[in-house]
Amino acid sequence: MPSPNAISRRHLLGLLGYGSLLAGTGVAASACAPPVKETTGGSATASGGSGSTLTLATWPNYDDPAVLRRFTEETGIRVNVQVFGSTEEMEALLRAGNSGIDVAVPSQYAIPGWIKGDLLQPLDYDEIGVDLSSWNRAVVDQEFDPGNRFTIPKHWGTTGMIFSGDAGGEPTSWAEFFTLAPDLDRRAVIVDHQISSIGSAAVSLGLDFNVRDEKGLGEVERFLKSIKPKLFAISSDIQPGLRNGDTWLSIAWTGDGVQVVRDNPGFKYVIGKDGGEIWSDNWSVPKDAPHPDAAWAFLKFIHEPKNAADNINFSLYPHADPAVTELVDSDVRGNPVIYPEDDTIAPLSFATAETYNSPLRAETWARIKSS
Repeated sequence: MPSPNAISRRHLLGLLGYGSLLAGTGVAASACAPPVKETTGGSATASGGSGSTLTLATWPNYDDPAVLRRFTEETGIRVNVQVFGSTEEMEALLRAGNSGIDVAVPSQYAIPGWIKGDLLQPLDYDEIGVDLSSWNRAVVDQEFDPGNRFTIPKHWGTTGMIFSGDAGGEPTSWAEFFTLAPDLDRRAVIVDHQISSIGSAAVSLGLDFNVRDEKGLGEVERFLKSIKPKLFAISSDIQPGLRNGDTWLSIAWTGDGVQVVRDNPGFKYVIGKDGGEIWSDNWSVPKDAPHPDAAWAFLKFIHEPKNAADNINFSLYPHADPAVTELVDSDVRGNPVIYPEDDTIAPLSFATAETYNSPLRAETWARIKSS
């Protein structure tokens, strides 16, 4: 069933045009773990009521420490990086109140609920100084935040499959992935994320990525339970097994795909030709941010093209601003894992708020994991 904020394949192709540049995609969540705090920069006190520290709630390896130190050097505001393992963890902290978070980076499917729950404050574009009119239309002014009143795209990517030569096959679709996986004698992994793993399995069965009905989810549940004993694990920490040879095949997000293939040329990262996931993570400012002036200063700084490009060169996810893309290293901009071809992206779907918040999907995933 098409979601109310899904992008059609034809429309997505039109939106993703970069002229001669390759078009890009981009979520990543990892295994649930307690937030990890890291502090970057000096201890100088900022002026203008910004406070001396800004707390950034984000994902692993998402920001260049050198860029964050540069922000501290320019403003005197230290950056406390609070790393989360899932959007659910971040959301729970915000809903509890007094989170202490000044800038958060939610995935697109969480944003409607955050807005409805009054967890975010409208962005002060006069302070940030960002003009989204020339940005990639695939990830701005979407139905999860019309007009980008509350969020600005940070990164976007895909959920694909990664495999080594030892897998004995080169899957090009989710149907082929899930045919090969149980034949590898506990050498395949699916990620611990209901959106990505249920969605990819659904696509392999000819169902919608955002399937939420009882009949469709029942079919997915029976299938994943049948192959679970033949998998190595359900885990979002996929890189160690791939790197040490314990696993040969895995669901993977863009960042994992780039990093493993970069360091191990014998691996390939492929986007399913039968569909799958495109995602975006987005800058936002919580309603109760203790240092909003620092948040505006940070968002202004991080959207200066040179700073944003340096951040992309570190994180290896694409940016939606063409002015930034022009400054990104050519080997990053030309990497087909980071910037796939238009027709490769065309079959992909955004996970929706309904998919993220579906009790039936959550219950289905819990039963699959505990089986």
